Amino acid sequence: MAADRLTTQVPHAATSNRTAHSFVGRLTLYFVLIGVLASGLIYLMMIFMLQWVEDEVSLNNLRDSAPYVIKQFRKGSPEPLVLPPNITAFHSTDFIPSNYGQLQNYPLGFNGEINDDLNEIFLYRSEFVLNGRMTQLFITMPAENIELNKDQWNGISGFIIVFTIGLILLFSFAIFKLFRRLIAPINQLSMQLGQATPPTEFTVSQSAAKEFGILTDSLNHYRQQNETLIKQEQAFARYASHELRTPLSIVLGSAKLLAQKPDADFQHRQRERITRAAQDMQNTVEALLNIVKQEKSANANPPRQLTEQELVQTLETTINQAKQQDIDVIMNWFGTPIVQPNSAVIKMLLTNLINNAVNARCENLATEEVSWIKISIFDDRIVVEDNGQGLSEVEKGHQGSELAGHGLGLVIIDTLCQRYNWKFNLEENQPKGCIATLKLPKLTS
Repeated sequence: MAADRLTTQVPHAATSNRTAHSFVGRLTLYFVLIGVLASGLIYLMMIFMLQWVEDEVSLNNLRDSAPYVIKQFRKGSPEPLVLPPNITAFHSTDFIPSNYGQLQNYPLGFNGEINDDLNEIFLYRSEFVLNGRMTQLFITMPAENIELNKDQWNGISGFIIVFTIGLILLFSFAIFKLFRRLIAPINQLSMQLGQATPPTEFTVSQSAAKEFGILTDSLNHYRQQNETLIKQEQAFARYASHELRTPLSIVLGSAKLLAQKPDADFQHRQRERITRAAQDMQNTVEALLNIVKQEKSANANPPRQLTEQELVQTLETTINQAKQQDIDVIMNWFGTPIVQPNSAVIKMLLTNLINNAVNARCENLATEEVSWIKISIFDDRIVVEDNGQGLSEVEKGHQGSELAGHGLGLVIIDTLCQRYNWKFNLEENQPKGCIATLKLPKLTS
């Protein structure tokens, strides 16, 4: 079985590691693709903005030169009027170059770029008053003299592409390193989970993100719960084995005795022993089923008063076994508590406490000293005291134990107390021994 578990866990660990690394690779790839797409959009936007700025600068120069051109024409400057570096102005269509086309067809106030198969020029068209008459105004500028040429555009495009690729590579490397660091805690946890013998506690590095620390704490918490459940099952198995084996032995022994003596009184006593043993078995099975069944059954039983007669009958066998080992059992009543669990659960709780006290008794006592167990019943609590060995280190941690003594049935007691909202407490008794207290909730019958 160990070999089978090993062979099933190792591939699981390898799969987890591959998944973690591919997760980093996929995230890096996604961010690279997003970076390429963003870089492409930025490249197109920059080219568009450069072209737009280039045209706007030229058009603004034309429009801003109009007042100066009008002033020069009114002073008698001849046509065409040339302004450095390459602006040409006309106020009559006779001086418009033939290759410029019909500029007079453009509306007044036109300020834009004209593209045709032969020329590419910037035109500003307006009108002004010259010698008392409204006269047209044409201000032109060849685009080829002021716009960037093909080599310049290629240089700019190349610089943008190289710069963008450099940024993509730099950010991709940074993102890859970042994600590897972020995923490192997952790799650590997957390696620990995939080990044939997992560590006692899952850990991640101190530099891991806070969320991974929370995840690790949750894993440790659930693992502790699983271990508690395993100990619970083991305690249930031990309890069931002990509690069922004794009445079964009584039933089998009495059945054999019935066949040996035909005496009526003798057979009557044996039948009573069989009946009591069968009733004990039924109570034990009922209590165990009450623990392990999935639905909440705490509210199934109505509250009732715990009477002295019921408690004496419930603990009769356990008390007799304690007395057979020379342990005095004292029961004191200081009240009548109201409880919800049935007699089988009450028996399981108190039987565990009494058996634990019996198992933890002191072997070497003074000559006049006697081992004793005291059961005190109050309205709000049930107290079991003894003068045994006291609490072990495991029991001080209030956890179930594989050892004999008080720790044997703590898991069962804790489970039942949680089910019925009881509070269970263990403390040292003075000068020696242990005090187990079952604090009961306030109920009304």
